[in-house]
Amino acid sequence: RISMKKTLAFLVILLLVGASAFAQTVVFQQGFSGQTMLPKAHGDWEVKGGRLYQSDTEERLAKVNVMAPQSGDMQYEFNLRYEGGGFEDMMGGFGVHIFVDKAWDGKSWGNGNSMLLWLNYDASPNAGYPAGFTAQVYKSTSETKMELIGQFDLNRYAYLLNAANMSVMVPVRIKVNGSTGSVWVEDPTLPGYGYRFGLGQSLGRGNYVALRTNSLAVSYDNLKVTK
Repeated sequence: RISMKKTLAFLVILLLVGASAFAQTVVFQQGFSGQTMLPKAHGDWEVKGGRLYQSDTEERLAKVNVMAPQSGDMQYEFNLRYEGGGFEDMMGGFGVHIFVDKAWDGKSWGNGNSMLLWLNYDASPNAGYPAGFTAQVYKSTSETKMELIGQFDLNRYAYLLNAANMSVMVPVRIKVNGSTGSVWVEDPTLPGYGYRFGLGQSLGRGNYVALRTNSLAVSYDNLKVTK
């Protein structure tokens, strides 16, 4: 008979090992500390003060693509800070397109063949979309076609979305197994611990990663993609 205490200890070890055991080959890294040439992007993107800013709070499809070869096990890291928007219309979101095969630099709903991992708040969403604070997964098949394939209710954390927390730097770390579609997202409040879910398919190979926002001004730093 296995005791509950031993079982919990074993699970903690698995979580820590799963979060830390990762080969580090950097395929893209940018600290935005100097003159940075950005690729074509949609929205108001600018590098200043050592950070990458997207400042248009009315743009719902802001996006910037960076070249980053992807296959197999991948890790995506950056930090993010809120800069404005969202409170007036009670709507806003940000996310990252991963395993993008052919990036679309202009305004677009989707972004090639890719997956979009998205964090969203919408007090009055369109029919069929969840209300409030949610994590969402979209599958893109072209610049015009993208569908919601998964969602997770985060309304128990909605109390964190307040003016006092808006200046907090939020670390983001995501691990993806492109062969199996397994995703691990680190809890920004508990480094080393996270949430795991499956995309239900292999992602094959990708050539780009894209940062995107909806109705928010945000800034980024220390963007790194490793495998």
